[in-house]
Amino acid sequence: MLKIILDKRQLINRFSFMILIFILPFAHTMTLRLLAIFIPAFLWLLDIIVKKDFRIKRTAFDLPVLFLLVWGLLSTIFSVDIKYSFKEYRGDMLIGFLLLYSSINNIKERTVERILDLLVVGAVVVSIYGILEYKGLIGQMESPGRVDSITPDYNYFSTYLILVLPILFYRFYMSSAKMRAIYFSVTLIAAIALILTFTRAAWIAAFAEIALFGIFINRKVLIILFTVVIMSFIIMNFKHMIPITTSESLKMQVVHPAYSYTDRMELWRFGIMHLKDRPVFGFGYGRANFARVYPEFFKRSILLFHTHNTFINIGLELGIPGLIALLWLFWVILKSLWKDWKDKLNENKILSFAIFVSVVGFLVRIQLDHLLVDEMALMLWLLVGIGFAISNQWRYRIKL
Repeated sequence: MLKIILDKRQLINRFSFMILIFILPFAHTMTLRLLAIFIPAFLWLLDIIVKKDFRIKRTAFDLPVLFLLVWGLLSTIFSVDIKYSFKEYRGDMLIGFLLLYSSINNIKERTVERILDLLVVGAVVVSIYGILEYKGLIGQMESPGRVDSITPDYNYFSTYLILVLPILFYRFYMSSAKMRAIYFSVTLIAAIALILTFTRAAWIAAFAEIALFGIFINRKVLIILFTVVIMSFIIMNFKHMIPITTSESLKMQVVHPAYSYTDRMELWRFGIMHLKDRPVFGFGYGRANFARVYPEFFKRSILLFHTHNTFINIGLELGIPGLIALLWLFWVILKSLWKDWKDKLNENKILSFAIFVSVVGFLVRIQLDHLLVDEMALMLWLLVGIGFAISNQWRYRIKL
């Protein structure tokens, strides 16, 4: 029985990652999500034990990941709320890095495109649902006038689209002439859904992604993609397609303290000023710990339970060493993906670049919010894992 399961391991892995990449943006899918993460990891470990081949792929980010895991645990032990910190540490850091290494070692290059097929299908489903939701034809938006689709909220939805858009660009660029119309339509739908989230940080990130893809891949793509954005704005403002309440809800969001740039700057200054309070281990892993110590965050809005900047918040959660480790991690990820893009022998160089752009877009997005958590962190690590799975940089393997 065990031999039969291990013989089917690659097939099981492929379907697990296909299911995972499709359902990740869906709210209330935690159980299925965990199954899709743990099954490949368990079979990988089982295969290692049976074959007695204790080897994993060596990556450039092994040291920063190890440091973050150790420092995150220490931060949890010294947290202002140990129970809460451990729950966040387990859910985000442990499971996230498990998915990262599992995807690197279990996803085969020949199955990557099939996995990305489900990513495209998932993007179409959540984008169309979001547009219909905005029209009032289906579902219900938690925040008036801001599309959240079937994700937990509009911030998650906009971040999901930022991670997915470069993959859609990649598919559009690499597809045949017949398929380009389909991928153009998919990109247009995703762009409209992104605009309807009314999330300015995501708009900025999307423009950065479009600019990068157009400058380094094809200027024609840049023109086409900017055309998509312009068309989306035109459609969005067409009276017969978008309710008149849109402008009113947007005005309300702009003046709301939780979304104003002035308020964010105050939060950033407040967070930076208090980095010195616990510079070594921080206040404990988890976004809400800082607000527990400084309830000033809750004076104007219950949404203000973190600094709305991932790096400042990680500095407060894990201390300065943890912040440095996170910056180190993203640096080596970007450097490695860029090296794959520049590798002339890499047949998947365009996909490597697309994932590079996804990471850049994500980094732009999280400057104005703390979203290296939950589903979005898992989506990021899965895409990075795919990027490293197709890499040509595996010159060595490390024995455990």
